[in-house]
Amino acid sequence: MVGLVLLAGLIIKFTLDYNNSVMEITWSEFLIGACVTLFLIAPVTTWVGFSVAKSNALSFNEYWNGFELSTDWERTTCTRDGPCRREYDCDPYIHVHTSTDSEGNVTTSNHTHYHSCPYTTEEWTFTIDTTLGEYVPGNHWLPTNPDSHRWRASKPVPAGIPSGIPELWAEANQRVEIGEPGPVTRRMPYDNYILASDKSILKEFSSKINEYIEEGLLPDVAHNVHTSYYADKVSFVGVSPDNEEEWQTSLMYLNAALGTTLQGDLHLVVVRDAKINGEPDDYIRALKAYWSNPEVFGDDAISKNSIIVAVGTEDGKTVSWARATTGMPIGNEHMALAVKNQLPGTPLTPEDVIGNVDSEFYTETNDDGTSEIDARGVIHGEGELERILWGMDNPDTRFKRVSMSGTDEDDVGGGFLYLDAEIQPSTGQRILILVIGFILSMSAWIFGAVSGTRYRRNRGVSY
Repeated sequence: MVGLVLLAGLIIKFTLDYNNSVMEITWSEFLIGACVTLFLIAPVTTWVGFSVAKSNALSFNEYWNGFELSTDWERTTCTRDGPCRREYDCDPYIHVHTSTDSEGNVTTSNHTHYHSCPYTTEEWTFTIDTTLGEYVPGNHWLPTNPDSHRWRASKPVPAGIPSGIPELWAEANQRVEIGEPGPVTRRMPYDNYILASDKSILKEFSSKINEYIEEGLLPDVAHNVHTSYYADKVSFVGVSPDNEEEWQTSLMYLNAALGTTLQGDLHLVVVRDAKINGEPDDYIRALKAYWSNPEVFGDDAISKNSIIVAVGTEDGKTVSWARATTGMPIGNEHMALAVKNQLPGTPLTPEDVIGNVDSEFYTETNDDGTSEIDARGVIHGEGELERILWGMDNPDTRFKRVSMSGTDEDDVGGGFLYLDAEIQPSTGQRILILVIGFILSMSAWIFGAVSGTRYRRNRGVSY
């Protein structure tokens, strides 16, 4: 950076000298400019560049899980030039524009303007409030059967404008009315020092990854959200169950309870393969190493709050083996051991493996004495994973979120902030920082040459 700062100044100086410009950077001015750029532009550019690069390297995405809380249906009454959004130009009128020039001459001109008329007499907005924030599945939708709600009978409603009640809202509203809120998940950013570090020995490694990928045995890590706030976190390898939707729904409800109480997020892989059945430890190690690779999944690599469970089956009806790990390199060893020992022999159904988690509303009292309605999961303990994760049989198996920073009150462990020194900008980021520093230095030198006091040099030129 130092060399580029000085090079920028020399380029400007010698260019001005060569072109015999009326602007000049003398050597004394060059010395002053060099001190300013070296002690201001260079360190500031480097610090800002490294800070931004480190922030980008640290930032990853994780799933947060929660429940629906309430629904709202807002009806907006439409008027001409009113609050509605589905409108068209109507009722033209003449607007007279008057202007006066500097000599006092008055000029008038006529312009045609239009009012805004709504297509329907009202518009509907649907919102769903959740423990993870508000969702708007329908914003200013037209009423059901819009033509029967025309604001002006002579103006038909064009096709393509959304109307009616959104299916997501209708289903959520039904659940809320009977007091059984549904599950919600959302992708959120967080810092991961382990994944961001290039040198950390805490990263998982497996020599089996390429072999398993070629044989189609490693699914991609779940990192998408569909239908606003649902995610499919059960993967099937060599298995095609008829009730896949039940598996996904069961896991979504369990994760909703897991996220609100233990801040965890479970990902389940069901495998039926003779080769994997003979090497389950290799498989879970390869699965975690693959999902933890930012070069493959970028910011969506498996997160720190994740619980990874793989269950194998030989007959498609019973769990033959099971293994578990987490997105962190340490912690929850009792949980992983319980998964390994307790799941084999379990019927391969979502009820027996995951469990039946229900939901309910309850009144939460705040520290200031006020109260509000909140939602939570109801753990029945009918599935092996829910019994293990909540420590129903052994408190030691209860999932405990391991701290990444060491500053979170609800987490355990001393954190991994010591890895911060290992996080360095990539080669491309370093080049970009140098280029930006060079451009800023050039700009500063040019500004100095233009705005400073300059003397016209007498080189046989008459002025």
